[in-house]
Amino acid sequence: MDTVIIRIRGIDKFRVADWAMFNHEFSTRPYADLTPKDRKRADNKKVPYLRSFVLHADIDNGLTYPGVEIYENADNRSRSIYYDMKLKFSAPKLINENSLQEALPSDYHKLLTTLMERLPEIGIYITSQTIADASVSVVHFCKNIPLPADRPLRPILAELSRVDIGKAYGNTKDIRSKNQNENETLHLFCGTREWAFYDKIQEMLRPSGKSLEKQKTAYEKEVIELYNLQNTEVFRYEYRLNKAQTIRSEVNRFLKRPYATPVKLSDLFTENLWKDILNASWQRILAKPENQIALLNSNGDIDLLLHILKRAKEKEQSVHSYNKALISYALASIIKKHGAKTLRKEMGKVWSKKSDSRLDEKLATAQKLANDLPLSDGTLYIGQELQKFEPISLEYLSTCKDKKDNIQ
Repeated sequence: MDTVIIRIRGIDKFRVADWAMFNHEFSTRPYADLTPKDRKRADNKKVPYLRSFVLHADIDNGLTYPGVEIYENADNRSRSIYYDMKLKFSAPKLINENSLQEALPSDYHKLLTTLMERLPEIGIYITSQTIADASVSVVHFCKNIPLPADRPLRPILAELSRVDIGKAYGNTKDIRSKNQNENETLHLFCGTREWAFYDKIQEMLRPSGKSLEKQKTAYEKEVIELYNLQNTEVFRYEYRLNKAQTIRSEVNRFLKRPYATPVKLSDLFTENLWKDILNASWQRILAKPENQIALLNSNGDIDLLLHILKRAKEKEQSVHSYNKALISYALASIIKKHGAKTLRKEMGKVWSKKSDSRLDEKLATAQKLANDLPLSDGTLYIGQELQKFEPISLEYLSTCKDKKDNIQ
């Protein structure tokens, strides 16, 4: 687990030493002072807050501190104004001053202790129980997977760039931003869920302005040099849940609790939760027929064609079966070359989108005719490592690096 955002409801739950440290000096106001425009905005569910105040702490000692924001909102029915504090932090950076060495569920008390030490240093006072009970609004579950010499990163990212998750959760939108930062980053968006895959070492070495991580610790680059990891490839898998409702749906399902149960910070450190959620998110990708095709290990077009023809003939030796095989091969070949999302998008431009169910049937048939072909070596390796879920320490990475050097 890495990034976490928690919300603390009510100005009585926290104390600020110096309000002037916020970008706009913080000030409260009674409901009567709200303008008609403010009251209208308060009823608009698309407006997240009326005012926001961001803490800019004047401290530079090389340590990691949580980000702090305060949001003002209003309830027109009760004619009241309330204030929420949002704390954003990286669990491994708070604990280890780097996100290459993974945090562990057993680090919960260490994380809480570190927060209780760092927050007063930037003028924020909150009880440890309030932090433990704070509701989670964003959480990024993640895993660092060191890659051996025969499992290079770029082919794995290239294969994953061809999958489609657009219909995994109903009428959500799929926006793909792929192969950025020199083919080392891949994002898949689906509603308030996001999958991210990238080279963790190279991400840490990039300047903050060109990096996914805008707040980096000085220690992170030192770690890479100290352990001589510059040429090590670490596949970073992140499953990001960006809304409280989504978090409740995912976390409470694994904790076997009712959906409506609020997810607190302390809940996130339940043993095996991270492993279960990450493995389930990986299986959601693999579950779709077109994704299984996209991630197949095939030696070329002709081998794929011959395999599908052979399987179709085994099932039924007829013209109908022959046509089915040709259609299946055409779909599989397009997915392998251009991706499942591109296939759906381009077909939607030419043909009615109402025919999606028909396409789903054809894709399912294509997958069945190719289902005894193995998945790619990279896909299998990532799945195996997620199942193992070995804790990644700097010492472990150094050992992996030495093994890789010996192989080369």
